Amino acid sequence: MRKLLRVRNVFLGLTVLLLMLCVGLVTEFAYRMNSCGLGDHVIQSEADAIEVAKRKIVKDLRFSSSRFGSAPDFVDDLSETENCCSAVKTRNYSFVVVWEVRLFAQTAVRPNPRVAIVMLSNCGSYIFADSAIDAD
Repeated sequence: MRKLLRVRNVFLGLTVLLLMLCVGLVTEFAYRMNSCGLGDHVIQSEADAIEVAKRKIVKDLRFSSSRFGSAPDFVDDLSETENCCSAVKTRNYSFVVVWEVRLFAQTAVRPNPRVAIVMLSNCGSYIFADSAIDAD
C-alpha cells in the first residue's frame, strides 16, 4: 500500500485524470459546434457558405451602421459587384470547422468599397461578424 501511494504515483494519476478531462471537454465542444440541430444543415460548399452568410447578416440588427449602410442594401449591392464573395473552410485548434466568408460590395451608386467578414460554424451559426469600409 505504501508503494502505491507514493507522491510520484499520486501526481502521475492526477495528471492522467486532468488530461482525460481536457480531452473530453475539447471533444464535446467540437461535437457540439460541428453537429447541427433541427432545421440546420451542414455547410457543404463555398457557395452554400456565402448564401448562409448573406441570410445571417440581413437578420442581424447589429450589422448595419451609418457609415456602412444597412445589411439588406449591402446584400443587394453584392449582386451588382463582380467577384463579390469568397469563403475559406478551416479547422481551429479545437477541431471546430470554421467558414470565413468575405463579402465585398462596390457599386456606381456607392463607390466606397465595403467589406463584411463573417465567421460561421459548420452548421451556419455565427461565431463572428464585422463590417468595414476600405479606404482605397
